[in-house]
Amino acid sequence: MNRSEISRRSLLTRTAGGAAVLAAGGLLTACGGSGAGGARPGASAAYTGKPRRGGTLRAAFTGGSTESTSVVRATATVIDFVRARLLWDTLGDLDGGRPVWRLAESVAPNADASRWTIRLRKGVTFSDGARLTAKDVLFSLRTIAANPGGQSALLAGADFAAARVPDARTLTVPLKQPNGFFDLALAQSMFVFPDGTKKLSRALGSGPFTLSKWQAGKSSVLVANPDYWDADRGGPYLDGIELYSVTDSAARLSGLKAGQFDYAGSVPLTAVRAERGNTSLRMLMPPKDLWTELTFSMNLDQKPFTSPALVEAVKYAVDREAMVRTVTLGYGESADDARGMHQPWYTGDLPKREHDPDRARSLLKKAGLEGTSITLRTSDFAYGLVESASAFVQQAKEAGLRVELDKVPAADYYSDMGKLLSTPIQTSANSPMPLPLALLNYYGGSAIFPLTGKAPKRLETLLADMRRSVSDRDRGRAVGDVQHYLYDNGGDAIFARMPSAAAATPKVQGVESLGWPEYPSLRNAFLSA
Repeated sequence: MNRSEISRRSLLTRTAGGAAVLAAGGLLTACGGSGAGGARPGASAAYTGKPRRGGTLRAAFTGGSTESTSVVRATATVIDFVRARLLWDTLGDLDGGRPVWRLAESVAPNADASRWTIRLRKGVTFSDGARLTAKDVLFSLRTIAANPGGQSALLAGADFAAARVPDARTLTVPLKQPNGFFDLALAQSMFVFPDGTKKLSRALGSGPFTLSKWQAGKSSVLVANPDYWDADRGGPYLDGIELYSVTDSAARLSGLKAGQFDYAGSVPLTAVRAERGNTSLRMLMPPKDLWTELTFSMNLDQKPFTSPALVEAVKYAVDREAMVRTVTLGYGESADDARGMHQPWYTGDLPKREHDPDRARSLLKKAGLEGTSITLRTSDFAYGLVESASAFVQQAKEAGLRVELDKVPAADYYSDMGKLLSTPIQTSANSPMPLPLALLNYYGGSAIFPLTGKAPKRLETLLADMRRSVSDRDRGRAVGDVQHYLYDNGGDAIFARMPSAAAATPKVQGVESLGWPEYPSLRNAFLSA
């Protein structure tokens, strides 16, 4: 397996689905009220008093056989990523789809976005007291880019060999081709560690906590960093955090209910519905810009989806409202074949895609494709994949389509990149990422995982225009142009969006997502009285 295949698999798997715990402004939101299928996200249950200092938070997250303390493997499992966000600070985070700079004071492009300048914040120190410099940042980015994984894929367009450090607080990074959205990539949890670090499994960080004890597949014990550089603006409020590796979601929830944990990540929507009357728990939901997108991805290079009529027919054959009721249990919303709803980059003028089986049947009849049989590849890798595929079997019949399911074991669904990129039609449950990055990662010649096939010349032109855009006005226009093209001509039927969930006791406060729904930041978490 070559490096590009590893990077693709890592990033694709990481964005396949997960839990989220951020509300608007970074506050937790609990379920309340009722609706189709159960309670819907309701009023904020965020703590309104002063954050309380002290105590230890016990939190359970999904682990895995690849768990590691290496800073360059930190995104391989959920629990590793959660721990990493506490040990190593980043150049920036994402909040509401926009970068919020942390170690960086500013990140700015030149006139054509072919070179970016990173200016660092003053007064940042690592846990050993050493001061952060631009050389540390350059070493960190070079090291991350050189090690296959999700983070390296996001940095693939940078020419770090030609990067320069003009002074202790400034780093300039040229790109292999202009990219007006490189700032969004730099805000994707790019962890920073000291220049010259040799043992990446023991890399020092500048985060709010340090690692005291770790057992792979079991637990991590973290203690508050007494000299944390950013303490004046918030935490750490906790004395310590204990992270537990618990792969089974039912076991995480049971441990929470039994008092073993204070917080349980990634609980299924079925559990949210089952526990909606339990006042001893808070079932936590993300804001809509961080919901998971359910998609049928059609490869336009593979028969029978070389027919535009069949692609359009599938989009009209999906009963989106029915998917919301049955698959998302009433907690989700319908989608209109466009990524990034509720993000600041999302264009608001796309027509609603109605369920219209008669129109789908007419399209197929005109193209001589009525009664066409297709095989839909799916898996129980993430909730919603098999469920939506099974529901579509019956919906497709009304439109004159015959659908058979190819159910692939979860362990195999993303293991073969060749199969993944040549499958005619398959299900996806994609966690959110900034819309411009999502467009560049899914479509075009430089895409990491072009599930819908090779981009036509017109789409490549639009994507190139988007990459060259620098001002917010130009970036917004260019993103909108790409979305309109994909709505009319793309191979993704994005039919529903759904929140994933976490659960906690009422005393847990201050948990944030900051752009990564499945891997929440516990940096400013605290336990209320």
